[in-house]
Amino acid sequence: MTYEEALRQSKSAGAAHATDPALMASFCESTVQTLCGAVAPQLVWAGAQARGMSTTDLAVMCANRPQEVADLQWAA
Repeated sequence: MTYEEALRQSKSAGAAHATDPALMASFCESTVQTLCGAVAPQLVWAGAQARGMSTTDLAVMCANRPQEVADLQWAA
């Protein structure tokens, strides 16, 4: 699944019914930059997906280790 497909799924299904990759794409698109600064949502999503992270894992990382979120941009 690509980032764009995940965003489309999240918008069509809604957060309560989206798959975890789609929920994470929505989280990246709407919240990650607010919590972590100047990061690219698509690259953060791709890095988190490559590491097998869940949306909950990413949210915890955003809250506790924002620099590691920035590092995800280069993990994919």
